[in-house]
Amino acid sequence: MAGSRFKPRLRLRQRLMLAVTLLLAVILVAAGWLVIHNAQRAIAEEMESSVTLASDLVETSIRSDGEALAAAQRLAAIGHLRHLCLSLVSAGDNSNECPASDGADAPAWFAAMTRPDALPDRRISVSAHEAIVILADPDDEIAEAWQDTRGLLALLLVFYGATIVIVYRLLGRAIVPVQRIDAALARIEHGDYAIRLPTFVLPEFDGIAAQFNHMAETLAAARSENQRLRDHSLRIQEDERRSLARELHDELGQSLTAIRADAAGILARREKLPDGVPESAEAIAQVAAGIYDQTRLMMRRLRPPGLDELGLDAAIEEHVAGWQRSHADTELVYDGDEALSDVPAPVAIHVFRLVQEALTNALRHGQPRRIDVALGARANRLHVTVTDNGRGFDPAARRPGLGLSGMAERIELLAGQLQIDSRPGHGTRIHADIPLA
Repeated sequence: MAGSRFKPRLRLRQRLMLAVTLLLAVILVAAGWLVIHNAQRAIAEEMESSVTLASDLVETSIRSDGEALAAAQRLAAIGHLRHLCLSLVSAGDNSNECPASDGADAPAWFAAMTRPDALPDRRISVSAHEAIVILADPDDEIAEAWQDTRGLLALLLVFYGATIVIVYRLLGRAIVPVQRIDAALARIEHGDYAIRLPTFVLPEFDGIAAQFNHMAETLAAARSENQRLRDHSLRIQEDERRSLARELHDELGQSLTAIRADAAGILARREKLPDGVPESAEAIAQVAAGIYDQTRLMMRRLRPPGLDELGLDAAIEEHVAGWQRSHADTELVYDGDEALSDVPAPVAIHVFRLVQEALTNALRHGQPRRIDVALGARANRLHVTVTDNGRGFDPAARRPGLGLSGMAERIELLAGQLQIDSRPGHGTRIHADIPLA
């Protein structure tokens, strides 16, 4: 069953042409057989009639003449007639072949197919020792039948060829709607829901076109609504992240600062404290410092520092530098552009999340030795490229994870294009082309 799926299949036009060609071939063969059969029957009847008539005439002529032998010799001297040949033979001679005729011009295959299986003949005794033989010679009749038949056979062949050409052209025009519907479905498959089919002449295709257009409108509306909901969801998500980062900075950050200050105040009176208290104060200060560092890291992940104040270029440069500090065994190179500071905030946050997710995936799964991050704005478009020389993967054999799906959704919301190129053992390249207008 699995192997049959890969067998080449004929298209609709080829199937119909094959069926029409075979049908016409059967009709042509049947018509040709009927023509040849009728010609063979007519030749046989003509031969029988000619021999019968000639034998009656010869027998009458011999009997009416007093010298039968002399009359037979005169008739035998005539030799070859149309459809007949006469010969005077001895009574014991059983030969019944006519000499070859020079007038036969029918093809050998036609002569073989129309020549009667048994040719009629007559033997009329002239005397005790001699007889006159009348033999049928179908060559002239076959030639005449060929003259009448070849025009009909030629007409059948012309009809066969013309019918195939006309049907081929008509089928080509008839399946144009099928081709247009197939092309429209292919564009729908690739996400082009703006495609619409025109009105067709045939009501069947016109009905399909109307339902297709309704389906495309429904899909376009559904995609627009999904994009609106995704955009709204991402906006809410970013607002929650911004709010959470602010709360961590304002509330937890201040509390941790106060704890560290209290611990420092306790350590300032170390000489007056009982044993063990300074050590506990130092431990509290260290734990508070660790929590504060983790809080700052969480705040940077929730909301990139400097994105709103300094712009996209500074935010990504700081983010790459932070990854470099925590992954000293991997070389991270950033190539930015001063024009990135003018990127609108809604676009900037999506681009930052794209780079953030790409770096996370590369360092977590790829084990690269080098990662290059490049951002550039030209021709009113923003180009983002993250390339690593890690392990890579096969995009066709692997279902995209939440990270890759999230990147694709963000770029789709920006009406951009995301391209992921990767091969096992050859690293990964992620490129996004985003319009800034």
